[in-house]
Amino acid sequence: MLDPYFLFFFIPLSWFATMFFIEAGSIVMIPICRYEQYREKMLYVLGAMWAIIATSLVYLVVTLDTVYAPVLYVTGLILYVPLMLVIILLGFHHFFIGTAEGAGNLGDEKREKLLLYVALPFALAVAYSGVTLFTTVFSGIGFEITNAKLLLKGLSAVLSAGGFQNVNYQTVDQVLAGSLAANYVEMYFNPFNIVFFLAIVFYVVYFTVIFYGIRERLILGALGLTLAHALFLASTATWLPQVFQNAISNAGYWFYVVLTYLMLITVVKNVPFRQMWLVILTFAGGMMFGAFTNGQILVDLVPAGTLGPGTPAGLPAAALLTNPATLIAGVVVLSMAGILVIGGVTSVSYKVLYKAKVKRAAKEAVKV
Repeated sequence: MLDPYFLFFFIPLSWFATMFFIEAGSIVMIPICRYEQYREKMLYVLGAMWAIIATSLVYLVVTLDTVYAPVLYVTGLILYVPLMLVIILLGFHHFFIGTAEGAGNLGDEKREKLLLYVALPFALAVAYSGVTLFTTVFSGIGFEITNAKLLLKGLSAVLSAGGFQNVNYQTVDQVLAGSLAANYVEMYFNPFNIVFFLAIVFYVVYFTVIFYGIRERLILGALGLTLAHALFLASTATWLPQVFQNAISNAGYWFYVVLTYLMLITVVKNVPFRQMWLVILTFAGGMMFGAFTNGQILVDLVPAGTLGPGTPAGLPAAALLTNPATLIAGVVVLSMAGILVIGGVTSVSYKVLYKAKVKRAAKEAVKV
């Protein structure tokens, strides 16, 4: 049975990914679409995304710390390179976007466009590092077992005790840090990571065409969506077979695929609340992926049967949960905070940063 706390963690993860798609997509589409035609709308959106992305990232980290506290130290120890790269690259990414916005406000549109072009590789690098963290945790590719005996003995003891939450944190650190190491070259440049990243990039192209209603790039959006679905199925079939089997055997997945194609019609018909439906659909896709994993991580690192006869490949994420009392209290607090983070901050950013700018621009246009 899928652990509900695992899906709870996927809520901020899916939300952050969806919000980053909006920002990254706005940058990626600049060299593809007619910049002058969509410039104003894109800049309004980029300006509104600052608070949402920053707050959503903090909320994601706090949720990770609350739900999977026993392994947070080891995670930071082994994955410090991609984690630091995400933070540094995200800083440069936002710096160039902010500087471009400032140049635009000063009337220097040429420099604005140049700075947005400079921000483009940083957006792609942030996305690639983020995808690397994601694929590494679920596949285990990029991890190396340095002490198989210690790892097997430690995991068997942990599962017998009912999970990491019932074991001394120092023992957890000794077992995982003493038996696992990271191969960063393999982690970043393995086929699964590259193919899955390309699936994300193609989906972002589709997402941006729908989000901004770019009619002249509708075929490009349809092509991007088709490639995204194809690469998702190809990558999971090869490296995450449980996800692949759960997806293709689930009617909800195929209904989701049909809905993604139907969203293309909203660009031509100009359906109300098009952006809202797209965000909900993308968020739902992230949640479905979480459900399809069955809560198993490191599936290519820990073969089936390793933790006992009949056990599936990978390690159950439920074994990594923090202690029950802290977990329940933390989830209650995070749920209330989530209403403010996901709902409140998004609403305020839309109303204050985006809608206000659109109204101001309309008034200035009337004056002219």
